[in-house]
Amino acid sequence: MGTFGTPGPTTAGSHDALVERLRRAGCVFAEQEAELLEQAASDPQERERMCARREAGEFLEHVIGTVDICGEKLAVGPGDFVPRQRTALLIEAGIAEARRRRRPVVVEAYCGVAPVAALIGRRVSGARVHASDCDPRPLVHARANLPPGAGVHPGSGLDALPTALEGTVDLLVAVPPYVPARQWDLMPREAREHEPISALVAGRDGLEQVRHLLTEAPRWLAPGGVLLIEMHRDQAPPALAAAGRVRAYAECGSVAGEDGETVLVRARTPVSAAASAPIPAAVPAPSDAVRSVLPGPAPDLVLLRRVRDRIDRDHAQPWDVEMLARSVHLSGGHLSRRFREEYGESPYSYLMTRRIERAMALLRHTDRSVTDICTAVGFSSLGTFSTRFKELLGVSPSAYRVRGAEVLDSMPPCIARRVTRPIRNREAAPPGGV
Repeated sequence: MGTFGTPGPTTAGSHDALVERLRRAGCVFAEQEAELLEQAASDPQERERMCARREAGEFLEHVIGTVDICGEKLAVGPGDFVPRQRTALLIEAGIAEARRRRRPVVVEAYCGVAPVAALIGRRVSGARVHASDCDPRPLVHARANLPPGAGVHPGSGLDALPTALEGTVDLLVAVPPYVPARQWDLMPREAREHEPISALVAGRDGLEQVRHLLTEAPRWLAPGGVLLIEMHRDQAPPALAAAGRVRAYAECGSVAGEDGETVLVRARTPVSAAASAPIPAAVPAPSDAVRSVLPGPAPDLVLLRRVRDRIDRDHAQPWDVEMLARSVHLSGGHLSRRFREEYGESPYSYLMTRRIERAMALLRHTDRSVTDICTAVGFSSLGTFSTRFKELLGVSPSAYRVRGAEVLDSMPPCIARRVTRPIRNREAAPPGGV
């Protein structure tokens, strides 16, 4: 790897120097961030500019141009609201809801770069997705993230949607702004300085847009249609109370995320149109109209996410499928079957891919021996490591070390990011093949 033209105390000429600069800037995961910056930069000068932007407090995702959520990379740019990892709860619930329907119509309001609609579009066969936002800047990246043919509608909330969608939406999802105005000064500096306030703050209690959604959604939802809204746990009780006052809903409920902070509020319209007739004003709404049960994602989705996160975090540990299954109180067969259904590969294949990705980074950025790297990423046999590496990438670890850096140096960063991700399930081209 080359160095910058003018080495000095402020120039990240080497991997170690880059890590040290990021660490001094307060980056907790400096090693991982350095690798991402090196992969994203097309040359040393661009890497220096990226490092300087990160040191100045800009979001890492804004700097490298992508955000990784639920195992997928999405485009994001400066000034966009960066999707948070907590939104994985909404994504997984949305996917589960969409899979219950044939060719569902899905809308993401207040979409930003459309992380929920994008992943539903990628993972639910036949889904017809739409996204709307009042800010035209993130819609540029939303179009790149969404599948071909998706509807992208500039405008405020649901008012942006075409009237042809009225009464046809099977699933309406949203991460509206929900920060109370009084808490603006408590927000992280990078959010206050690098994200639009309109994507964060919504009135005195943060529920201004939530109430609007709850009131307006029934006009757009099909019979049996579902509304899912992300918010903070403290906002769920007043939001559920507001939902209970909207008589067009047959049921309302909520579910809390594993982080203890994030909650989804779910509202569903009656399955039959006749059942949605207005309740006479003199008859009070039933007291059980608001329930704290969300019949959304299957319970084991949470367990699958724990397994995936454990593999991501501790890929060097000597895991096998039975050990992973016991850690979440599932059988090995059930874990393998459900993991493949949700993520497209077995837990073992996912583990091998994570190990090879880490090995690729060490081969590119360090001079450690292949044997040392083999052990560091979790393989107990050099032969198994070399065989698996070649199955995934089509070349041996030693050949990748010699040729990989040369190839990457000549590639645009968007292409380099794709080719440095291992091909799964023996899809590597044979030597000399296309």
